[in-house]
Amino acid sequence: MATTYKTPGVYIEEIVKFPPSVAQVETAIPAFIGYTEKATNKIKGDLKGIPTRISSMLEYETYFGFAKPETTIRISIDDVLVDGTEERSIVVDQPTTKQPFLMYYSLQMYFANGGGPCYIISVGRYGDDLDANDTQVTAINNSTALTNGLKDLEKVDEPTLILFPDATKVSSITATDFYSLYNSALDQCKRLQDRFTLIDTLGYDATSPTDTNLSDLRNNISAEKDFAKYGAAYYPYLETILDYRFDPGKITLNHYSYKADAYQLIKINIAKIEDPATGMNATVAKLVDLVTTPGNIAGDVSNVILHMYDSATGFDLGGTFNTTPAKKTAFLDTVNTLLTSLGELAGFKEDLNDEAKAASSTVEDENPAIAASIDSALATFNTDFEGTDKIDQVHANLKELNTKMKAADTDTKIKNLLDVNAKNFHSELQKLEAYTPLNTQAGITSTHDAFANIPANLASVLTEIKKVEGLDQNNGELNGRTLSDVAAVDNATYNKILTEIANLPMELPPSSAIAGIYARVDNDRGVWKAPANVSLNYVIRPTVKITNEQQDGLNVDTVAGKSINAIRAFTGKGNLVWGARTLAGNDKEWRYVSVRRFFNMAEESIKKATEQFVFEPNDMNTWVRVKAMINNFLTLQWRAGALAGSTPDKAFYVNVGLGETMTADDILDGKMIIEVGMAVVRPAEFIILRFSHKMQEA
Repeated sequence: MATTYKTPGVYIEEIVKFPPSVAQVETAIPAFIGYTEKATNKIKGDLKGIPTRISSMLEYETYFGFAKPETTIRISIDDVLVDGTEERSIVVDQPTTKQPFLMYYSLQMYFANGGGPCYIISVGRYGDDLDANDTQVTAINNSTALTNGLKDLEKVDEPTLILFPDATKVSSITATDFYSLYNSALDQCKRLQDRFTLIDTLGYDATSPTDTNLSDLRNNISAEKDFAKYGAAYYPYLETILDYRFDPGKITLNHYSYKADAYQLIKINIAKIEDPATGMNATVAKLVDLVTTPGNIAGDVSNVILHMYDSATGFDLGGTFNTTPAKKTAFLDTVNTLLTSLGELAGFKEDLNDEAKAASSTVEDENPAIAASIDSALATFNTDFEGTDKIDQVHANLKELNTKMKAADTDTKIKNLLDVNAKNFHSELQKLEAYTPLNTQAGITSTHDAFANIPANLASVLTEIKKVEGLDQNNGELNGRTLSDVAAVDNATYNKILTEIANLPMELPPSSAIAGIYARVDNDRGVWKAPANVSLNYVIRPTVKITNEQQDGLNVDTVAGKSINAIRAFTGKGNLVWGARTLAGNDKEWRYVSVRRFFNMAEESIKKATEQFVFEPNDMNTWVRVKAMINNFLTLQWRAGALAGSTPDKAFYVNVGLGETMTADDILDGKMIIEVGMAVVRPAEFIILRFSHKMQEA
């Protein structure tokens, strides 16, 4: 501090008495790089590609959504008559085509096994909550996006573990490409020296004692010690108790029954659809009523368009635009009426699809030609609803515009929603009914009616469905129906099916559960404790039962030195992590995960603490303060049990000073060199008990 005073007065000098200290950095902050349903905080897509810190599943679900629902779970119901009593059996099988997105389930395993704060990097979205520049992902075709996510992670300092939950689901990926992704992660770990990579095998083979997936890992992961020491591999995959998320509206049931009464329910339901007073055609008439062409146009669609152009009660879009709260309220009332009718139409469309699919499924064995004709007629019917600028999409857009219009609080915003924005009421309504708007709806020629083909196409589908009557031989009333329909028809069966689906085991790669184990062990004991001989939560069993002889080849690789940690099931103990080695399993210096991760922690903690001394005088005063700071930190680690030695001086040393770690040239070059040595405790991997006979002495 300055000691020269020139103006008379009282001066205060604060004298530093406390030494600087080292704060231990977090040790188990994983970064999960993969695909999510969405990536939204305040506006759509504002979190895509941005490493985002979360601390619970609730936060994950809020910002990144849920798992993509399964649609191919196979459900079979079989009714038989035994001694005059009906007996029903239900069989639920694994999805035939599983969704490739594992991020959500991996986070469940992470938190279930003791995980805490972590980072999520969304490299693609499979939901529909997307911004204008985003594209919905339906499959993972390559690892490019995951590699880009790894690059985004490099910009963030806090994460200490790297995981790729979805990497094993990249379609048709080769072992070379798969492990190249992990080699890139190991390279980042080597360069930054503050993180560690958890590695899954590309797959597993439960039928082979020499699983080729293990040799693929060893043949493709980098053999250099400076890379291998920053990663650990675990095997095999885990059979978990997690529940699949599924879409009940897309899961179709097979129902075999001695009663063969499938068509009876179909007949009842199509009668509701074709009811002349309340059915689908009545709803279409409410939406658009073209009395003559040209002539008087009426209906819910026209009423909304008229209100937009009417100069008295509407917005006068064709003249001088003006709006008032009363006009806005009246307009929204008209839009709500339209949305109600469109909602009814959507319900009829869904019902018709359900009945047509049920009818097709019912007769496909007895008469494939009729089944094909039903499918063809239904496809034609759906063309007016599904696709770009079709009824379903316009309905969704109008609902979104309606929500925005309710929130519009200025005349400009209202005008933009009506006919200025890229998506506006005028353009959407013209996709349903196109004509030149006037202040009256008399004498207008319509150039487009999106609903014009519905009555004829509906009649064609119903005609084909009715051909099924009398042909069914072995199907029950639930055959061909979606799971969502069953609740209303047979609630007891519905609940039994849900129970069976919940009992389906889900297989996952082990890395996410292992990340949770790392976090739990770090919090309970310390980063210096080997994360092994620890039980796994939410795990039924490993997918491969590993024996001692098989683990010999996993734990000790005499050729390349790449150890693979086993996960094993032990009678009376459960499922345990039974390995604690890095990939550099033959290296005495960096063999153990706990040693490598402790050094990561100590190096990063000391590095951050010594940053305060950058540009300080490179002299004895600074050296003493730095040495004392590091000594205090390592003494605390020794007391916690992280360092081996009966006294601190036997557990570690800290050297800094001229003639000790630096030359005069080093000081002239602005270098302050500190040498730290630590005897980190190592796990007792092999406990050897030696027994021998003792001669009788008395």
